[in-house]
Amino acid sequence: MKIVADRDIFAVEQVFGGFGELTLRPGRQISRQDLGGADALLVRSVLPVGPSLLQGTGVGFVGTATSGVDHVDRAWLGENGIALAHCRGANARAVAEYCLGAMAALKIAGRIDGSNRRVGIIGAGAIGGKLARMLLRLGHEVAVCDPPLAEAGRTAPEYPWQSMAAALDCDIVSLHVPLGFRGPHRTAGLLDAAAIARLRPGAVLINASRGGVVDESALLARLMDGPALHCVLDVWASEPSLKAPLAQRASLATPHIAGYSEQAKWRATGMLARRFAAHFALPEAAGPDHRGAGASVEVSASLAGDRLGHWRVIDHCLGLAELSSRCKHWATGGKQDAQSFDALRRPRLARQEFPATTVAGSEYLNKTQRQWLRKAGFHEFATLPAE
Repeated sequence: MKIVADRDIFAVEQVFGGFGELTLRPGRQISRQDLGGADALLVRSVLPVGPSLLQGTGVGFVGTATSGVDHVDRAWLGENGIALAHCRGANARAVAEYCLGAMAALKIAGRIDGSNRRVGIIGAGAIGGKLARMLLRLGHEVAVCDPPLAEAGRTAPEYPWQSMAAALDCDIVSLHVPLGFRGPHRTAGLLDAAAIARLRPGAVLINASRGGVVDESALLARLMDGPALHCVLDVWASEPSLKAPLAQRASLATPHIAGYSEQAKWRATGMLARRFAAHFALPEAAGPDHRGAGASVEVSASLAGDRLGHWRVIDHCLGLAELSSRCKHWATGGKQDAQSFDALRRPRLARQEFPATTVAGSEYLNKTQRQWLRKAGFHEFATLPAE
């Protein structure tokens, strides 16, 4: 059994090394020449997978350690009997936490306040559904739009389906759709100039799905000359390069890391391993402990009585303002290339999700704030030792 894999798939060597001969390559550089004699290919979203890569090889299984599969020619794989495994849902909590982190950063910067309660969620799959349920627990109203799920008769007991217009009319609009170029539910350019114009003055737009879902030129025009709009962009149409003027005008600009956390990457690699083993009728290889390293965030006495204390805990965990500053500097500071883009992203692999993070100094938060953080996913609270 020969497996060719992107070397940056999290824990790929530990998890897949026991299955056979494992060849690791830089993900963006994997070529047809690397696939001689290979039975399986493991990739991330940085590598397009289709006939130009796989034609004439013996690869019978492709696994992508990502939720989205727009980089894979699924139709061609199906026509040629090549199995495809993806990791949809593995990063749902990580992306939902990113959206909360964006809201926290904007609240702390004074760009939104407690009146921004209604959130429009466009796309209610694993990620959008997770975010909707989390926001409802935290006291927000949601307007959830997903025409494909609605037409399929899928229902969500927590919320009714609403129209695109209703979602766009919210204080905060968050996009969680796959990138699709064909069919009645095509999402490429979903937020075109008309949709962007519908966003209310002072609204927040969050895109943590795919860059091509938004018309970047129309969005830039709105940010330059239209009514005020707070924009959080984690994905870009031309990755690994970014439209520098758009990055500069965004409230937060980050390098496609919304789904990055240690726990999310463990889940994704574990999903791939299980599907790989099932496809080849192999016993699953035992992987290392995947609970993550854990982290701690300390609440200081200065936050006692701070009405944003719970949001500051979220902001500390995500650190999006600092990352955005570095990303904007990179976008405007010279050559944009894949290597430096990946270098911006890599440290975020170590981020710990809320359930793996201890809130120390919780005595400085009031009861309501502690309860809110529990609803957000924090389970461990500790008091600081007396000095």
